Amino acid sequence: MEDQLSTIVLQFVTISCDAPECPSTATFAQTAEGEAAAIQANPWLTSVRFVNTPDQRKYIYCSDECEINATGLGQHNKKQIVAPTGPNTVDLEAQAAARAKAATEALKSGQGKVVLG
Repeated sequence: MEDQLSTIVLQFVTISCDAPECPSTATFAQTAEGEAAAIQANPWLTSVRFVNTPDQRKYIYCSDECEINATGLGQHNKKQIVAPTGPNTVDLEAQAAARAKAATEALKSGQGKVVLG
């Protein structure tokens, strides 16, 4: 007679607070018993805050304090694209300013045609 091995497949859930420098993390088996044990060991799991931004970013916070701190640090804001800097940047900006000035002067003087570039 052959030995039969029983196989148990477990999946785990990890929930971590997204606030900077917050150590709140809980990992538990994805079962009712695992969730109950995790809630007993981590009371903050009963009041987790889920934040979804309009651009589909998702955040989890363990407390009001963590959510407020993250909001105050601008964590929910869209990231700004910073223009490149370098030796040509100043020249390009100066040329654009000169073209804008010429266009403004042409409009104010009544000339019907403005040549840019």
